[in-house]
Parts: sequence; C-alpha cells; structure tokens
Amino acid sequence: MENLKELIDASITLKTIPVMIPVLFYFLGTQTSSDSIKTTFQDRKTFSYAILFQIVALPFLGLLLSQIFSSNIFSLSIAVVLLAPGGFISGILTHFKKGNIPLSVTLTSITSIVSPLTTVAWLSLISVNLDEFEFNFVQTFTQLVVLIFLPYSIGFFVNYRELSYVNKSTNFIDKFIKLYILIITFTGPFELRDPLVNYFSESILLVISSIISIYLIQKLSSKLVKISKDDDRTILIEALCQNFPIVLTLSIILNIPEMAIFGIIYYLITLLVVVPFSLIRN
Repeated sequence: MENLKELIDASITLKTIPVMIPVLFYFLGTQTSSDSIKTTFQDRKTFSYAILFQIVALPFLGLLLSQIFSSNIFSLSIAVVLLAPGGFISGILTHFKKGNIPLSVTLTSITSIVSPLTTVAWLSLISVNLDEFEFNFVQTFTQLVVLIFLPYSIGFFVNYRELSYVNKSTNFIDKFIKLYILIITFTGPFELRDPLVNYFSESILLVISSIISIYLIQKLSSKLVKISKDDDRTILIEALCQNFPIVLTLSIILNIPEMAIFGIIYYLITLLVVVPFSLIRN
C-alpha cells in the first residue's frame, strides 16, 4: 500500500485535479440557468424522486455494498464513489439519448452544491460502520466548500447577472474543460497502469455489482413512481455517471490511495456501459 501511495503522489494527472475542481464547478455554475431550474421544479414528483435517488439511494447502496464486500480492499472506495455528484459527461450523454437536459443539469448542479454537507454526513455514517475509516469532519467540509460550493456559487451569480465577459470566458473554459477531461481520461490510466492492472480483478466484481444494482433499483423505483421515459433515461445516466475527478480529489483529501485506483476503474467501466446506452436510440 505504501508503494501505491507513492505512485499516486507521483502522478502528474492527479496533481492537476484538485486545482481544476474549482474551475469545473465555476463553469457548471455559469451553465446553470434559473429558467432550467424553474422548469425542473414544475414537475415536483419527478424532481423529488430524482434528487432523493441521487443523494439518498445511491449513497445508501454504496454503504450496503461496502458491507457486503467488507473483505474487499475497495469496500470503502465503493461507498465514497457513490457519494460523488453526477459527472459532467452526463449532460452530453443525456443529449445523445434525447433525455431531459434541464433535469440533468439541475440534478448535477443541486447535488454538487449540497455535496459538502451530504458528503460529510454520509462519511460520518460510513465511519460508524467501517472501523478502519476516520476523517476530520470540519476540515473535509471546509475543503469541499472551497473546492465546490464557492466556485459554483460564483459561476451561477455571474451568469444570473448576465455580466458581459461571461459568454466569452465560458466558451473558452468549455473547450478547455472538454480537452482536459479527454486528456486525463488517457493520462491517468496510463500513469497508473500497473496498479490498475494489478487491482483490476479485485475491483471488477464490485463495479459490476454496483452498475447492475443501480440499474435494477432505478428501473424498479421509476416504475413505481411512474415517471416519463425521457426522465427515466436521464436519471439512470446521472446515477451511473459519477464524477471521477471528485472521487480522485476525495481520495487525496481523505488520504486513501486505493480509492483513486478504484475511481478510475469505475469511471472507465461505466463509460463502456453508459456511452453505448446513450447512443442507442429507442
């Protein structure tokens, strides 16, 4: 494990992620319009179901899987991975799938902005159930506020005020972020290729169990709630597209190097599942 920590610490890709997190969430704030949020809020049943699924059902599933796979080196990692807000790629995939774009944006935005509070709340519950895990509540909350809440709030404010420079700057940031995400999708796995290969067999069962569980629970619960097909697709994509930069940042904040490895494997496997799903028209 010490060797793994040294590899994580030496990764150039991982060193850039905590610095980029505020940029990512500032951009997300600038892309969130009050009109989209109002549109989403009009369907209270769908919105309530979607937000509860994201911030309650997914973390609970992660905690349950961590207990079922308690002997696995990644038992803590799966619990934390399912805490992460929906990924930035979810909006793009929702567009391809012809889902509910305002709902996707609103879900990602709201889960992101409340993530400092929801993350430390669930981490507290995880620490009770996993004796080997401890964290500093105040320090973690403060770090998440600085990295996520404040940049998002600033981005949302400048967009709401329609400041003249916003459109020009966000166009550049949009292209930069897409390029950055594309680059780290390749450089991260390349830099950590040896531990990814070594730990793949230990992680794959946990990842597959997570994907299947999310799919089955979401499909069953959406039928019970009776939401539209477009909303159903959107919520499923949001649930599967967890934000791997946030997971990698949490692995650094919490000093859990194996979580970075699991986060990358989880991200790559879910991409292999969600991207083809989003491209199939039905």
